[in-house]
Amino acid sequence: MFGSHPTDSPRGGMSNAVAVIGLGRFGGALALELMRNGTDVLGVDHSEATVQRFNGRLTSVVRADATDEEVLRELSVDEFDRAVVGIGSDIQASILTASRLVKFGCPAIWAKAITDPHAEILTQLGVQHVVNPESDMGTRAAHLIQHRILDFVPIDDGYALVRCTPPEPIQQRPMDLLNVRQRLGVSVVAVCRPGGQWEPIEPGTMLYDDDQILVTGPTRKVERFSNLT
Repeated sequence: MFGSHPTDSPRGGMSNAVAVIGLGRFGGALALELMRNGTDVLGVDHSEATVQRFNGRLTSVVRADATDEEVLRELSVDEFDRAVVGIGSDIQASILTASRLVKFGCPAIWAKAITDPHAEILTQLGVQHVVNPESDMGTRAAHLIQHRILDFVPIDDGYALVRCTPPEPIQQRPMDLLNVRQRLGVSVVAVCRPGGQWEPIEPGTMLYDDDQILVTGPTRKVERFSNLT
């Protein structure tokens, strides 16, 4: 149960559990995906209708005011190693809830931001992971539109992982003879043949037009790589 109080560690009983506060589109989808992947989830939302919708789908779901520190303590949220603030429509509630989690010393906090100033405040509070779904999706879509990229994942500022088809200049030659990293500044790390599974790139691997590959490196360089002709 989420309300247990382990004696060996103040957070030991919550190591495989996540508190998701705010079960809107972002928080709700995240909570359900965590459950599908075998993680226990405590869901918290102020809406009775939302709580009823998730009843039986999460490990536990509670209607509560997450801005109230005592309420969060009663729910043992202060014992969680990981928490998500999915509140988006009420910036004040988002900030207050995040501040409570920071005060609890939660080691890993994710929070949804809906504007750049909102994201800035969350970061200043000490939230380790700030997510702006609309902005992030817009950035990702721009890369997909502008380049021959099938998927784009920013890993860090100025660094990315992309899925694309092999550019013609690196096709039908063993990878160890191409010196892609030295010449182009990116690493080709995996390949998926049509109808096959992803496999690591080996020195003798040869790539073909209908393959898909995973490439990592500085964002500008992987973009240029995907457009090689």
